[in-house]
Amino acid sequence: MTMKTVITLAVALLATTAQADERAEIMANPCAVCHGTNGQVQNSAFMPLAGMKADIFIKTMLDFRTGERDSTLMRGLALAYSDDEIAAMGKYFESLEVGGEK
Repeated sequence: MTMKTVITLAVALLATTAQADERAEIMANPCAVCHGTNGQVQNSAFMPLAGMKADIFIKTMLDFRTGERDSTLMRGLALAYSDDEIAAMGKYFESLEVGGEK
């Protein structure tokens, strides 16, 4: 493999990763209604998502999807996303700083 090919592949991978991160951020937009912009909740009735470990976010969403956790609203939202989309959103929220931006 030539150096040019390696560089081309690396740039393509970085672009794909950036697009995936941007897509996860867009998919997470509906969460802001209750959980605040960038997962920074203003109302203590809702759990903050910023800084939440991805595996906890994923398990919680899957529990809502299966009915293990009870919430009509969250169940509907969890059903709207694929496993991969939920995982991407989990990574996105984990990347956010608590009390601040990404």
